[in-house]
Amino acid sequence: MDKRAKQDSVVPWMGGCVLMLVIGGCLGLAAIGLTGSPAQAAPPPHNPVSMGDIPSRVVRSVASSPTATPLPPTPVPPTPAPPSVVAGAAGVNVRSGPGTDFAGIGLLDPEESAMLTGRHGDWWQIEYQGAPGWVASWVVTALNLGDVPEVEAPPTPVPASPVEIDPPAEPEEIDEARWIDVDLSEQTLTAYENGVPVHTTLVSSGLPQTPTPTGQFRIWIKLRTDDMAGADYYIEDVPYVMYFYQGYGLHGVTWHGNFGHPMSHGCVNLPTPEAEWLFNWADVGTLVNIHS
Repeated sequence: MDKRAKQDSVVPWMGGCVLMLVIGGCLGLAAIGLTGSPAQAAPPPHNPVSMGDIPSRVVRSVASSPTATPLPPTPVPPTPAPPSVVAGAAGVNVRSGPGTDFAGIGLLDPEESAMLTGRHGDWWQIEYQGAPGWVASWVVTALNLGDVPEVEAPPTPVPASPVEIDPPAEPEEIDEARWIDVDLSEQTLTAYENGVPVHTTLVSSGLPQTPTPTGQFRIWIKLRTDDMAGADYYIEDVPYVMYFYQGYGLHGVTWHGNFGHPMSHGCVNLPTPEAEWLFNWADVGTLVNIHS
């Protein structure tokens, strides 16, 4: 084969190869041939993430501040219980005033309680059915006492004086379960029970210018203490007073010890221990027979 023929046979092959490279996808091979190393894939363009692309739960977690630990609640001191009274096992009468002469207005049942609103002497003022009532302090239990105020008592309903006073009687003529005999001549007081004398003590009755009345009377009120006043005297807290006629009463004294002799403004004075004994023994309504 001559040289020209040899060239003719080569050129078509090269030409076909070039065509194959372009059309048949040999570009990669050409690239390998041109660069001498494998081609690297270009990185994707930079696209920063916006806050809107972050899930909302992630955004809240990042944006919120740490939650503070809650402090325990401040303890509230308990409200103190109000003053009250509790009736004993037998219950207790509720009266319209601080004394056994005041009318009964009701009853506290055994163990029943009532709010305490005041005091006057030995009597407690309570709230009873929306109004003031009174109970004797020695037959109830008082609880939670604080500053219970001293209150004024309603006026004492002194019974009207009888038109006629029954004359005194002899002991054997009196038919009472319990009664009291005062002998002004002897200046003595004797307590009788079923016709039998059970207790006797010396007393001091009224002076000649202020005599003790005679006759048959009945105790109309009992007061553990009472204030007494007259034209020329004023005595506070007279002990164990039992009035039997108007302002005349049996009571203890602390200002003299001259018993067995007239000393009073008309009342019957007793030594305080004797007055206490008689106070606990007698009741409202007990007969008092006074004679010379």
